[in-house]
Amino acid sequence: MAKPISDHIPCNVMTGTYIPKAKIFRFENFLPDHPGFFDVVQNSWSSPRILRRNAAANISVEFKDLRKALKLWSKNFSQLAKLIDICNKVIFFLDSLEECGALFLPEWKLRKFVKAKLMQLLRFRNIYWKQRHTVNRIQYGDECTKYFHGMATMNYRENSIPQLLDSSGSFVSDHESKASLIWSIFRNRTRKAMQLAA
Repeated sequence: MAKPISDHIPCNVMTGTYIPKAKIFRFENFLPDHPGFFDVVQNSWSSPRILRRNAAANISVEFKDLRKALKLWSKNFSQLAKLIDICNKVIFFLDSLEECGALFLPEWKLRKFVKAKLMQLLRFRNIYWKQRHTVNRIQYGDECTKYFHGMATMNYRENSIPQLLDSSGSFVSDHESKASLIWSIFRNRTRKAMQLAA
């Protein structure tokens, strides 16, 4: 750096770290609200694949293919903060333009459309954080802090299903029993859905 006063040379030292982020896919509760979601799911489930003898392996392959399809489809919806910031800038620009004079009809329609889009994005963001945390004792001023968001993400990562309740009223906790129970429930619901569709 330059030395404007003293003969000592000042140094600007910057430290930082980079923690690689795992490329995982999480299903967000707001994804079904987007147009085209059910088309992606239907195309994924109807695509041909090799069936195995193990029912749990079959449903696992189905879900993995569906996860891959949804991950590719939902890349455009994963930057909520950036999209919200862009919408706010557009609205601010149009509001500033209106202070100089009345807006033309296309500009007024654009502002109305962007405001509706912003409200939708804010609702998606609320669903996003509600899905990650269920603490009811948060104060009003702390509901959007980075600490709260970090704790929500940590708790969401630790979520797991320790046991399931079967039709006889008993709990199952081992992996094979849970997999067969999920597969049987899914198979029964699929059969009912196909019967209703027919």
